[in-house]
Amino acid sequence: MTNTNTHALVITGGHGFQEEPFWAMFDSFENFSYDAVTFPEAFKYLSVDGAKDYDALVFYDMWQEISAAQQSAYLELLNRGKAIVSLHHALISFPDWDEYKRIVGGVWKSGEGTVKHDVRYTVQIADADHPVTKGLADFEVEDETYGNFRATPDVHVLLKAEHPDSAPVIGWAHQYGNSPIAYIQLGHDGHVYGNPGYRRLVNQAIRWGVDRVKREA
Repeated sequence: MTNTNTHALVITGGHGFQEEPFWAMFDSFENFSYDAVTFPEAFKYLSVDGAKDYDALVFYDMWQEISAAQQSAYLELLNRGKAIVSLHHALISFPDWDEYKRIVGGVWKSGEGTVKHDVRYTVQIADADHPVTKGLADFEVEDETYGNFRATPDVHVLLKAEHPDSAPVIGWAHQYGNSPIAYIQLGHDGHVYGNPGYRRLVNQAIRWGVDRVKREA
């Protein structure tokens, strides 16, 4: 995995979060810079031209509405190729857009999915050889869990959990169009933003996607 400078756009909106420790996580990454944007302003970057200055898009949003034109622009970007990392509640964005679950690689549905705060559990590394998880062993976290959600069958499973309040698969990688996609369910608050295992996952997920796009360009 390369160590050249990576420039990302971090996208939030639709859900509150502990801002200081969240941004401190990104500030801790070496050879990394980022801009931040919030929905709905973020839509202007979800297009081929709008995202051209960024190596990766990191989603930490829970935005609900997306127009047909915005969907088309984003799909064109994904078909062209862009590294995408989605974190935590980004799984719950755009619930009325059926294609979104295929983009992110999973679905949590209101009325079916569950949420539990302040759960202590072990994050299990399902594939220690993948670039996103390389160098990591199982680690403990205190975080918000999502239960009764599912990953789509085509994803490459990276993270698992064995806890009654959590779904069994909590992290994965896959491809949509020409875009490498990584999803990490962890990430509710400062308890996990500062966790070295979580920081490494996020950092390596971004680098993996960027490297994939560069190799295939």
